[in-house]
Amino acid sequence: MLDNIKNFFGNIVLKSMMKAKKGKHAFMPFDKAKEIGIIYNADDVQNENKAQQFATDLRNEGKKVILMGFVNAKELPAKRMPQINSEYYWKEKLSFFNLPNADKIGQFPNIQFDILFNIYHDENISLQGLSVMSNAKYQLGAQMNLATQIFDMTIDTGNNKDVYYLAKQMEFYLKAI
Repeated sequence: MLDNIKNFFGNIVLKSMMKAKKGKHAFMPFDKAKEIGIIYNADDVQNENKAQQFATDLRNEGKKVILMGFVNAKELPAKRMPQINSEYYWKEKLSFFNLPNADKIGQFPNIQFDILFNIYHDENISLQGLSVMSNAKYQLGAQMNLATQIFDMTIDTGNNKDVYYLAKQMEFYLKAI
């Protein structure tokens, strides 16, 4: 119940953050992009493995990739250890309204990525908040509520909710443009 109230007011704050950051970013052709960010839901080990696989695919194409996964827990589980180019944030690093606290989540929001892949389907205020905070030149994300206000390009994968499939579809359309 308290989380629902926090999320309600968090969505109001999120919408004001979107208005303050209004304006679309410049399109970044995939072949010219050097630095890529990936935001994903790290609660599910399969999601994490698929996000890591996608990052490996991009690195094999010569891209510098940094991942940021959200873990919906009070503390970071012992199994999850931040690594170079792969970080996490969790409830302790959120504001009262379940939005990422910029002072607690490190440098990720300040990095000016050429492209930011938001590979999550769920409408999670903590993930969407980080997407809005990002300084990426161009952002892609799944089709969901508020998606067109947050992302520069949205992808609808229909009933397929696999994050690797979503990521590969984003990559495919970026390369096709």
